[in-house]
Amino acid sequence: MTERALVLGGGGILGIAWMLGLWTSLAEAGVRLEDADLVVGTSAGSVVGTLVAGGGQPAQLAGLVQAGLALPPEAVAKVATGTGLTEEEWVGIVAAPLGGATWPAKPLRISAVDEASGEAVIWTRESGAPLARAIASSCAVPNLLPPVTINGRRYIDGGARSGTHADQALGCRRVLIIAPMGGPKYALGHEMLEKERAQLEAAGSRVLVVLPDARTEQVFGDNLMIPDRAPDAAAAGLEQGARLAEEVRAFWG
Repeated sequence: MTERALVLGGGGILGIAWMLGLWTSLAEAGVRLEDADLVVGTSAGSVVGTLVAGGGQPAQLAGLVQAGLALPPEAVAKVATGTGLTEEEWVGIVAAPLGGATWPAKPLRISAVDEASGEAVIWTRESGAPLARAIASSCAVPNLLPPVTINGRRYIDGGARSGTHADQALGCRRVLIIAPMGGPKYALGHEMLEKERAQLEAAGSRVLVVLPDARTEQVFGDNLMIPDRAPDAAAAGLEQGARLAEEVRAFWG
């Protein structure tokens, strides 16, 4: 059995900010999420998961939130509204902060959904998908951001099938799931997460799920694509991470 898996779920711009805040607090408390043997990312989680798997430094990455998630303001505005974005513009927005980075050595699985068939696909280093396109496809929210073409087919947000794809961690002894949209407020995502959790536990995995607390839910509101709220979401993640540090350390090791 693989020892530890980190599963990061979807949640838009604010979900990215919140997860970066959590990661930063946990790191300051000595909890190393980057020690995961497997990282699974869906939508927003594909962004943060790539940073974790690639060995990024969480304190520096949380600072990116204050700078608009390392994107020009006009790019963030386009992502938030989907106004007039072409596929190549969208892929370019995702690629810019990667700085030409390729797939990390650590096992990383990024989810997307085939637009035509509705079937889930999991991108990995071995799949032949460029990293930026894999992330862009995973984040391509239907009716907001354009589908992304990979190997002649078009793909949309992995969250269209599951907000977490935690079933990708089957075979891992410990699975830490951080899910911005995994709570009861998001009925379908919550239901799928509970099914995946039960599946993991039935297979012998220990599972710890981290969901947004009440303060974070207030910051999120009803639209997780509002960039002006990103600093507040990151601050909420910092506070929540500090409170959860002991529990996560006891689980994660």
